[in-house]
Amino acid sequence: MRDDTFMAEALRLAERGRGLTHPNPLVGAVLVADGQVVGRGWHRGPGTDHAEAVALREAGKRAAGATLFCTLEPCSHHGNTPPCADALLAAGIKRAVVALRDPNPLVDGRGLARLREGGVAVELLDGAAAASAQRQNAPFLKFVRSSLPLVTYKAAVSLDGKVAASGGDARWISSAASRRRVHRLRAMVDAVMVGAGTVRHDDPELTVRLWPGRSPARVVVSRSGGLPLDAKVVRSAREVRTLLLTGAPSSPASAALAAAGVEIVPLAGGILEDGLKELARRGMLDVLCEGGPTLAAGLLAEGLLDQVTLFVAPLVVGRGAPDLFAAPAVSEIAEGWHLHDVVWRRVGDDMMVNGRLGES
Repeated sequence: MRDDTFMAEALRLAERGRGLTHPNPLVGAVLVADGQVVGRGWHRGPGTDHAEAVALREAGKRAAGATLFCTLEPCSHHGNTPPCADALLAAGIKRAVVALRDPNPLVDGRGLARLREGGVAVELLDGAAAASAQRQNAPFLKFVRSSLPLVTYKAAVSLDGKVAASGGDARWISSAASRRRVHRLRAMVDAVMVGAGTVRHDDPELTVRLWPGRSPARVVVSRSGGLPLDAKVVRSAREVRTLLLTGAPSSPASAALAAAGVEIVPLAGGILEDGLKELARRGMLDVLCEGGPTLAAGLLAEGLLDQVTLFVAPLVVGRGAPDLFAAPAVSEIAEGWHLHDVVWRRVGDDMMVNGRLGES
């Protein structure tokens, strides 16, 4: 078997930790001796063994002379667990193939250097495997480089770009299959974010119900600090973590929400950027925005939106209905926001499109 086959297995293993590891990265590891896999591991979450340690434990004495295939650079520092680089050297591995250097300042090449100093032949990949590893850990990489989480805007939209009818009715633009896919997306992120207007108008639960998995934290943006006390997200705040990002933390409305179990996050500056930084500081690195056109436009205008996932339904709503983004129109096409790395797939009768914002 070729090296890329073993690295593909390590990437698949890393995916098993999706939605569980933050603020830590996803990591998968495979140990290979004489062309056979002798150890597999993936990181299951903060405080648990790293992927390399799990693979070493499974391999036992067979790790001596083996090759490690790892999706991220092994650590070289003491944290909640001992340094993986030292454990790999003690086990006697002879070669390490790594998909991605860890940009964490505590690591950032030191793990690779430690292995080389110990006599291990180290290969840092580029090309397809490195690109896959970067996409897999995009939230972690974004946080390390900017202290911000990765933000994806999700919406169901008609063929003519509308998110609701002119009277506000939006149920249901997308198909049942698309709604199930949304619950799958929720189960994979750390937080789901909406604006106070969405809570007042749609009264969503924002939980995972149509897909196996845990519900992420729910985040509501409210400049005034007010939400209906009978809203579903408020009434269930003691069961599912619910945060309110607000510039008015001392209002009577905020006090009543806090008494109901809502976690009040006071913000003195820009409510969106400062709020997202606060979410990242609390370990929420992957945020799914399910808010309306106003919140989406605010994120877009401030350069805080990283990805867009749309479920495009075979439906025409007509003029006067709410647009996908409540943003001013550009005067020239070149001034518009362009998506890159676009992927289309059919979901039920809808088309799901995912793309990345920013430079190509």
